[in-house]
Amino acid sequence: MSASTPHLRRYLGPTGLECHDYAQWVLPVRGELQFEVGGAGGHLDRLQGAFVAPGQTHDLEALGEHCCLIVDCPAGVLDDDTLDHLYRRPWLAVPADMRRRLQGLPGNGLEADPLPRLLRHFAPAGSGARLQALCMAVASAPGLDWSVARMAAVAGVSGSRLHALFAREFGLAPQAWVSAARLRWAKRQLLGSDASISDIAQRAGYSEQSAFTRALRRESGRTPRQWRAGQ
Repeated sequence: MSASTPHLRRYLGPTGLECHDYAQWVLPVRGELQFEVGGAGGHLDRLQGAFVAPGQTHDLEALGEHCCLIVDCPAGVLDDDTLDHLYRRPWLAVPADMRRRLQGLPGNGLEADPLPRLLRHFAPAGSGARLQALCMAVASAPGLDWSVARMAAVAGVSGSRLHALFAREFGLAPQAWVSAARLRWAKRQLLGSDASISDIAQRAGYSEQSAFTRALRRESGRTPRQWRAGQ
């Protein structure tokens, strides 16, 4: 008997606040979503998913065409330490091997029980726990000067070891992950705040507004003004 229940889902509109007595993993297969869990807002895409602890309120809104892998995990399956760890770190930096599996959906079919794979990456004793903590620190304050030296110090490893860990876990260089985190945060601010584009760019860690514009245009084909307007 499977410990979790995976299914693919598309959302036709904002869900409104929801709450249930089981844990839930939300991993975008394609597209992007605005997501709120426990009162904290985030932006989900192929590099970032979310964990919803039992009893947590959550809400989401899809941004265009999308598909998500939802993994429901009944009460009693996850131990208290794991639940507490994920409750405090709900944003999930999606590793490279999981992104490859997600990209193959729905054609390759769902794993009977993806929970063991999820726990290997995201549980407190999992192989990716050290980097998950660092990635959440970057995501929560993308505007800081996240040099390799600073990131290595937070992770408690050398700079060369940090590069090796990021390559193994995410298939990305550390600075590439920082760039994606900054752009993700800035896109959410464009949709969820009235701050000026220049202010958002500065707070996201871009050297100037034009750097933000180039990054967003390169990734989405849209300018910040077009993204904010939903064009």
